[in-house]
Amino acid sequence: MAEHSERSLEERLAALEAAVESLQRQLAAGAPARPPVSHRPAGRQPTHGPTPAALHKPQPRPAAGPDFVSGLSSRGAEFWISRVGIGLLLLGLVFLFKYAVDQGWLTPTIRVSFGVALGLVLAAIGFRVHGRKRWFAQIMLGGAAATWYVTGFAAFHLLRIVSFPVAFAFMVAVTVFTFWAALRQNEAVLAVIAAIGGLGTPFFLYTETGSVPRLMAYTCLILAGTGAIYLVKGWRSLLWTTAVGSWLVVAMAFRTEVLSERVALQGGIVVIWLIHWLVPVARAVLAERNPHWWPSPAKWNRWRFAVAGDTDLAVLTFALPVLAFFSSRPVWGAGAWSWGAIALAGAVLYTLAARYLYSYPAFEGLSAIHGVTAATMFAIGLYLLVPKDVLIVLWAAEATGLHLLARRLKPADAPPADHVVADYGVAATLLYLVVGLWLFERMVYGAAVAPAVLNGRAVADAAVIAMALLSAAVMKPKTGLAYRLVAHVAVLAWLARELSGLSAGSGLVTVSWGVYALGLLAFVRGARKVAVGTLFLAVGKLILYDMRQIDPIWRILLFLGFGAVFLAVSYYSTARVNEQGEP
Repeated sequence: MAEHSERSLEERLAALEAAVESLQRQLAAGAPARPPVSHRPAGRQPTHGPTPAALHKPQPRPAAGPDFVSGLSSRGAEFWISRVGIGLLLLGLVFLFKYAVDQGWLTPTIRVSFGVALGLVLAAIGFRVHGRKRWFAQIMLGGAAATWYVTGFAAFHLLRIVSFPVAFAFMVAVTVFTFWAALRQNEAVLAVIAAIGGLGTPFFLYTETGSVPRLMAYTCLILAGTGAIYLVKGWRSLLWTTAVGSWLVVAMAFRTEVLSERVALQGGIVVIWLIHWLVPVARAVLAERNPHWWPSPAKWNRWRFAVAGDTDLAVLTFALPVLAFFSSRPVWGAGAWSWGAIALAGAVLYTLAARYLYSYPAFEGLSAIHGVTAATMFAIGLYLLVPKDVLIVLWAAEATGLHLLARRLKPADAPPADHVVADYGVAATLLYLVVGLWLFERMVYGAAVAPAVLNGRAVADAAVIAMALLSAAVMKPKTGLAYRLVAHVAVLAWLARELSGLSAGSGLVTVSWGVYALGLLAFVRGARKVAVGTLFLAVGKLILYDMRQIDPIWRILLFLGFGAVFLAVSYYSTARVNEQGEP
């Protein structure tokens, strides 16, 4: 036994030395090194199969496959030649078909049979070549679906050889087949074709006896299928096709005469909203938690501003509730109070969703766009519920609250986030832009109201200006400066509007501007240039306008007063410069 062990050890050392020499020779010759062959003792063969760790590792789903639009800009000549080729082929077949009909060679039944057979041939070719020519297979399968849709339309509307139930069943079968082919071949373009054909079937086979409830039920069924496909595959082209197509269905079927039709239309609007909101959000959450099980295709959009780059989700999350709200109002025609309450309920719903998503750090952007949507619905609800003088104050308060929230969630000195469009600060700025334009209209076109300064409109506008200044205090320096300058101009316009209606109002406006400028100069640090500019503005108004509008005594007092003010400002400014030791 000792001899055997010693011999075995010598054999192992010899094999190891030979392997090292082999590696050295390969490295010297520049050849890639090969791992040494393991010499195992007899009777101990390597085991094949996964290790215990690999058995417990979650296996990912198959890749979702590229989205339809993602490859358009990167395909070569073969891609475009194949599309031109199938287009020319279909056109040639259409011309041949028309020529045969004109010559009386084909009966209606033969024409329809020819269309069905052509679709079968194209589909067979598509399945046959998919493994070798993927994009060519897409053309063939898409051409088959288009051929069948046209055949069904012609058989019912043009040739009138089949009844509506038969034509409808045929079109539905084509839609189901195309969806099945899209899943089997992992091709988004086929799912897009199926969605367009499925949503368009009721209009391809339109009759005067169409029913809105049946149309909405059918549309919701199609959306349920496409929603499930999007949840699994993540094809954005399919999501946008159904989002746009379903709202077109609602627009074309808009009827409000009969209660059953209104109920069906409202139900369809709610389903469209929920599917295109909850399904994409659910998939985003699932993909973030487990990307192996929920892979996403390459993004076709290059604008990466929102929701960690997912602009599609941001746009849909924001636009759908607003669109659903304004689409539902004409259906029922209820009063403003009812719809205002509904808008506030929507704001609460999206606020809860934003709060839930914010509890997960990875969903900060997704939470932000829900918060912006909640703020929008809240602003709409306020518009419908409160008087205009109160509304402008509440809108300004909401914008200020959004600025404070943005400051709390993302400090001003933090680097810009990826989800800029969904940021609360941007939403607040947009709302303040609306408030500012409205305030400008009130300042320019609003007549003076008694009592001056103490009327409701004056108090409301002053509150808006004060909240804008509060917002400026929590912003970055440049943005805050812009807010302060706009608020400064608003203060001047507010004084002009409120005091111009009084006796000697023009002179009072000039005096108020001067007093306001002195207050800035004395109490606001960093406002010296603005204060001096305001004083010069008041003097310009005094010379160019007030000299012809006010009584001589007022004119004398104003000139003497402003002269004294300028001399005092000059004196104290010089004294301060000397104290600071500046030249």
